[in-house]
Amino acid sequence: LCPSAFVVEHQPSTPNPFKRPLVLRTGSKFSSRARLLVRLHDRNHHMEAKIHIDRSGPLPAPPPTTSSCPGRFRKFNILTSSSKTLLAGDSPQEGLICDFQYLTLKEQKDSRSGKGSKGASEVGVGLGAVGTQRGLGPRGDCSATSSQGPLAVTEELHLITFTLAYAYCGLELELETSTLPFIIISNNNQFSSAWASILWFNMLSSDPKAQHFFSAPPPAPWPCLSEVLSWQFESVAEQGLSENHLLMMAEKLFGKA
Repeated sequence: LCPSAFVVEHQPSTPNPFKRPLVLRTGSKFSSRARLLVRLHDRNHHMEAKIHIDRSGPLPAPPPTTSSCPGRFRKFNILTSSSKTLLAGDSPQEGLICDFQYLTLKEQKDSRSGKGSKGASEVGVGLGAVGTQRGLGPRGDCSATSSQGPLAVTEELHLITFTLAYAYCGLELELETSTLPFIIISNNNQFSSAWASILWFNMLSSDPKAQHFFSAPPPAPWPCLSEVLSWQFESVAEQGLSENHLLMMAEKLFGKA
């Protein structure tokens, strides 16, 4: 049970209450928190959690096809402290906490160009708002299409991994847990496209570590997409979309039945 007891409690997010989680910006501060749900540990063993970004690199992508080409992901360094001592929660039921705050990300320079990897990272077109540049698939599905060449900034999915050397009564384990995939932008103009990609990924992906998801994204059935659109509208306007609203949007996308 110990490996399952080490979990991410707070996904990466910025302190700005108007911003969405899982969309970070280079140079801006963000935070994330992991928790060990059991409070059993060797008091003589200093338990320290470490934080890594893209620890193993993006998983191997599927072979390129005529409609997709995985391209190269940008690489980042986590600035400020990359390790934290686990602290006890306010009650025994809260377990042990490692709270990483005021973290920032900096893109690694590309030694081949001498000017960083900005040029490569900005090749391609962002997905834009949901349904704008995500084309229409067969049978009335909406599909996210990725252009040939490197993935756009708003299609790159990154992961933060927490690791912990756990020890108790002679038992020693290397525990690990990862955040949900997130997107790193460099300016606020990319935010809406990045958030649309986060919604698209969480709507369709069954693998929470599929960092190459947008190399060949699957189409979205309209019932699934309409539910997400209604939820998104409700989260902003405090009221979901009615059946008439959804019917109007469906007719705009697919035409009248």
